[in-house]
Amino acid sequence: MFEVSKLKARRNHAQRERDAFQPLLDEAYQYAIPFRKSTKNTGPAEKRVDQVFDHTAIDSAFRFAGKVQQDFWPAGQENFKLEPGPLVMDEGEREQFIKQLGPISKVAQAFFEDGDWDMAFHEMALDLSAGTGAILMNPATDPELLWEPISVPINELLIEQGPNNKLSGIFWTRKMTVRVLFDTWPEGKFGHDLKEMHRQKPEGELDVNVDTVYDRKSRRWHMLVWCDKQDTIIFSSQSRTCPWLIPRYFRVPGETMGRGPVMLAMPTIKTVNTAARLQLQAAAIAMLGIYTAIDDGVFNPDLAAVQPGTFWKVARNGGTLGPSVNRFPDPRLDLQNIVLNDLRMGVKATMMDQSLPADGAAVRSATEILERVKRLASDHLGAYGRLIKEVTIPAIKRVLELAYNRGLIRNEIPIDQLITKVKIQSPLSIAREAQRIEKIIQWLQMVLMILQQGASRVAHIEVALSDIGRQLGVPDNYIVTSDERKKMDEAAAQTAALQAAAAAAGVTGATA
Repeated sequence: MFEVSKLKARRNHAQRERDAFQPLLDEAYQYAIPFRKSTKNTGPAEKRVDQVFDHTAIDSAFRFAGKVQQDFWPAGQENFKLEPGPLVMDEGEREQFIKQLGPISKVAQAFFEDGDWDMAFHEMALDLSAGTGAILMNPATDPELLWEPISVPINELLIEQGPNNKLSGIFWTRKMTVRVLFDTWPEGKFGHDLKEMHRQKPEGELDVNVDTVYDRKSRRWHMLVWCDKQDTIIFSSQSRTCPWLIPRYFRVPGETMGRGPVMLAMPTIKTVNTAARLQLQAAAIAMLGIYTAIDDGVFNPDLAAVQPGTFWKVARNGGTLGPSVNRFPDPRLDLQNIVLNDLRMGVKATMMDQSLPADGAAVRSATEILERVKRLASDHLGAYGRLIKEVTIPAIKRVLELAYNRGLIRNEIPIDQLITKVKIQSPLSIAREAQRIEKIIQWLQMVLMILQQGASRVAHIEVALSDIGRQLGVPDNYIVTSDERKKMDEAAAQTAALQAAAAAAGVTGATA
């Protein structure tokens, strides 16, 4: 079905597009995320920051990654849950469906509660600052692990655009030893040449291609492993969901790769770096100086060491012709300091490295809390929908498939957003819900103030408050269901009936 020759042709087409985009990535790796560049082509222990003279962009990239993780997928929190979609309208059916989906949500959430996911997400967010990130979500072969998410540097990947601006191919080239190749895919179909290499030179390195492509006929993703030492596929697997997350912060029409805040701030980043380099050169000149010397055949600059306690042999130190050696005037640095600070503030603002005062600094007012929520909701507003579509929803769908394959859940749960949908509970999502919830609360307060006892004829107060609790991420076991309210009403009615009967009996006895 899949041939190596066709995969090579698709790779070559993706490579041509990548070559055109590569200069932008090179600048991002040089100035902002030097430690995310793969060692595949350069080897380990490469100098990464020898041409960088200002660390503002590097520091802001790490802060951006931490902010994205805190806003979209903070560690140790329930960031999503499955709930009935809009087609499930009956309140009783919805609550019953919620009870059924609750354990499934807990199982799916357990996949994201290990350190592997948190580490992979943060590394992916560093690449995302330059525009495009990548996480490979592999099933685990270790029985003690649920899965094995891996962050892959984007410069190791080629991505292919498919219909409707969706990705249809992800091509990954890995450098590994023959021994690791056989250990990674022990069930692979290895030819004679690879077997001989494994027997004679197991530590020899080669490029292994891991290509993931979508087949529209079968509606399945196929992962194919091959290398140039063999003309056939070594290993293949298929899945309903894509094993890759390839989020793009924002995308220029016609481009497959994404662009991020690093590329947006790149003109200022390069200016800051150049200004810092010139400032250091000026400081070196100010400390050591530049000297002019008369060519009198006595003083030799090549033999004059510039260090304290050194005596230079010169023809004269004064006279009509002036001294043999004279110091050049030092440059002024005050203006450069002012410009550098302004540029650094611009880089931080573009990369969202501007935080409000610390949470524990003092007792916060309601105004400050509101400003925090507004700032949180606006920082990633433009990219919010794309990140939810390309990170959160695909990750949850992938986890549900892996959980079903391992027998952790009984049925595959289709996320169609009509019958079953994903409710995002990240801090950013809750911040976006704040305005809608605020309007509901204001309306309920107005109804209670005006009608008081007759408020239930206008508003379903109990239903509204229960829905608000779910929107804010309150656990379902803390929210009273309609069946529980019905039992409470029946118990109250029985109590009232008994009290009325007792009162009637007392009145009858008194009359007799």
